[in-house]
Amino acid sequence: MEMFTPVDINFLLCLGVILIIFSVFYTVAVRKQKGAMAKIDESLKRQNQTNQQLGLILNELRRSTRLLSVLASMETTEESFEIAAVPTEDAYEAEPQHKLYVGNIDYTATESELASHFSRYGQVEFVNIPVNRYTGKTRGFGFVTFVSKEDAERAMALHGTEFKGRQIQVNFAKERDSA
Repeated sequence: MEMFTPVDINFLLCLGVILIIFSVFYTVAVRKQKGAMAKIDESLKRQNQTNQQLGLILNELRRSTRLLSVLASMETTEESFEIAAVPTEDAYEAEPQHKLYVGNIDYTATESELASHFSRYGQVEFVNIPVNRYTGKTRGFGFVTFVSKEDAERAMALHGTEFKGRQIQVNFAKERDSA
């Protein structure tokens, strides 16, 4: 009695060859898929980096737009319209800024509204209301820089007063540690 007939042996050999060919093609396909996934992952990383950079650029554009709107809303007279030289780094150290920190600002307040509110106490040089870099919303505080120290001291009278429905805090700003 024979165990396998020639037909059975040919069938088993063909089946073995088919399985070997299938495993080779499967291995090649898996490698190609892994390579494609690696390229997609790298592309997504580059896209996320680009999105972060675009977000930073967008926030800088918003800050610039707010500054330009403040400048445009200020009344210019012949006396106040002078072309000044660009200050050097030494000029910043020699002339202290007269900057006030303003806390508890309403989140809908604009820099031009804050400048207008403080301009009753002297000539406002610059106003900044920082925004959250991720959401683009204001952070509830700001800075007002006056031309003179006397103007800034007079504006300290606004501490505890109401601005846009909120009681604001006004203090001299402290320099941030550059760590």
